Amino acid sequence: MACEFEVVAVGEDRAALADIANLALDEVVKLDERLSCFRPTSELSLVNAEAARGPVIVSPDLFEILRAAQEVWRETEGAFDVTAGPLVDLWRTAEEMGIEPDRQAIEGALEKVGMARVLLDDETHAVSFDADGVRINLGGVGKGYAVRKAASVLAEHGVESALVSGGGSTVQGFGPGPDGDGWKIGLRHPSRLDERVHEIALLDEAMSTSGGPAQQDRDVEERFEHIIDPVTGMPARGEAASVSVMTRDAMLSDALATAFYLRGREFAERYCAEHEGIRAIFVPLG
Repeated sequence: MACEFEVVAVGEDRAALADIANLALDEVVKLDERLSCFRPTSELSLVNAEAARGPVIVSPDLFEILRAAQEVWRETEGAFDVTAGPLVDLWRTAEEMGIEPDRQAIEGALEKVGMARVLLDDETHAVSFDADGVRINLGGVGKGYAVRKAASVLAEHGVESALVSGGGSTVQGFGPGPDGDGWKIGLRHPSRLDERVHEIALLDEAMSTSGGPAQQDRDVEERFEHIIDPVTGMPARGEAASVSVMTRDAMLSDALATAFYLRGREFAERYCAEHEGIRAIFVPLG
């Protein structure tokens, strides 16, 4: 998943905690091997290669992610879309060449984008695409799912308090934490990385951040915003420097952070008002 996963666990038996943490991290590795679109032998790569030709039966993990992704796609009016790969590739090439793509190229990519093109059969767990060129990239939700699964492994093996981090952009804390009042997570200032703008206490809750330092590549000078709107085909307008979303589910917080970053504060306020247990923090530009 192109990032480091970390586990911090609280307990009396250090050796046992280390063993259980390694089991949780092993689960992350297994998920990456099956769900990465960058691995030619992965389950997801098989779906991308074959689903336009006919239904492909997938594992419960992949089907659960796709069903959730489709639901978030509907609820966010297309702002979160795991089929946005053709647009991302188009703008990545533009970044490398230093030339903005023309409207015709963007429209061509948009013809291959949209979760409406992904057909899911709940009875058979089959996935099919209704057009050639559609492909799925779980980069906006797979990390959150992996964090959630790792946390589940820890809990199933008796760990009562732990924090799981996926690249620093998605974290999940359960149990009281080392001080007894939750896991304290700091939000870094987007341009002054040694400065914290806020602190969150996660108690059986996950947090994901989109934009800002959590997703910037320090070795690359960005000409264009790296988060692309799947509806318009254009880079995000950049209303906020970063957006962090807190939910009970790391997979959901991962997806919503991207959607809220794209759609802005007013949309996020409406969504949070309609969905209990979801909060968001917008860090302004500047």
